[in-house]
Amino acid sequence: PLALPCGSPRRLTKPREVLNAMASRMVPILRRATSTALVRAPPSFARKILPACSPLAQRRWQHAGGQSLNDDTPAMTHFRASALPHPLKAKPHEQVPKVQCEESPVVELMQNHVWSEQEIQERLKNLYQHRPVSFSDRCMHGAMYTLYKSFNFLTGFKPVNTPVKAVEWRLIVLESFAGVPGFMAAMFRHFRSLRTLKRDYGWIHTLLEEAENERMHLLVCMKMFKANFVTRFLVVAAQALMTPALALLYVVKPAAVHRFVGYLEETACLTYANIIDQVQTPGTPLHEAWSKLPAPPLAIAYWKMSPEAMWVDALKCMFADESNHRDVNHTFATMAGDDPNPFVEKHHQNAAQAWRLEAEGLTTDVGCHRTLGKK
Repeated sequence: PLALPCGSPRRLTKPREVLNAMASRMVPILRRATSTALVRAPPSFARKILPACSPLAQRRWQHAGGQSLNDDTPAMTHFRASALPHPLKAKPHEQVPKVQCEESPVVELMQNHVWSEQEIQERLKNLYQHRPVSFSDRCMHGAMYTLYKSFNFLTGFKPVNTPVKAVEWRLIVLESFAGVPGFMAAMFRHFRSLRTLKRDYGWIHTLLEEAENERMHLLVCMKMFKANFVTRFLVVAAQALMTPALALLYVVKPAAVHRFVGYLEETACLTYANIIDQVQTPGTPLHEAWSKLPAPPLAIAYWKMSPEAMWVDALKCMFADESNHRDVNHTFATMAGDDPNPFVEKHHQNAAQAWRLEAEGLTTDVGCHRTLGKK
């Protein structure tokens, strides 16, 4: 038993009284010991008391006081001033506007080629058209251009003074069907790889990228105009009729389907080039209706265009995408099914370019001007 601090002869029998007495004696002793140790401690005291298993804490102690808070040049760059993306997307340019929230996952995941104004103008000047060589090529060419002329007659599309409504529902039907062959071909190659226990050599990714890109074209168009009952009926009819036919042909001769899609993309390039020319030509119905329309935010985010981009700039990017699909499918039509995909490196470059623009908060030079064709 302990005596009271004041020397009283009464004994401490309760546990609480014992603890209180011990605390009252130890507090002054600890205060004196701590004050003496802090005054007499050598400069290396902090390094000695830090455990060897904590190198991060040691580095913090060693650099403490090494720099003044008034230094003009800090040792580390603030994350808002760096070019690296923030993991929580806290930078201003990484914030997705509310208008784009519904499609923001697609925009973030899909690394489509980001076109420059020079690339688009070069492709507009060169509307490549493949000349049929084999019997299969001639069959696909004849079938495609028969459908093209029939579609022009059905939609009322003409190369001069095209009605606006004819262009609107033509683009919806065209893009809704153009997204079918790529996905169907990727599905067949995926099942073939699983069935034969062999590699696909990179074709599936390119075909899926094509299908996703066409779907984004459709969604961008739907931001600008609505589809009526007739347009929706044509979309369903085109998929119901053409998908089984293309699937059956892909089982028999895959190269013929890629050649057919190449010819399809040729007609799409002709359509978009004609629409762009009419929008930029004063006096046409498309110029009156579309020349002053801004691009939808979805298109600006997807192609990383300038915030001042116009609707015609989005049409130019869609044309460039179609020209790329044209070249890819004509290339696939000349290759064997087990040949390596020659566009894999291009996908890597597209992803790196899109990441660089996103990380630095930059845009392309497409849509940097308010007036058509003038800066």
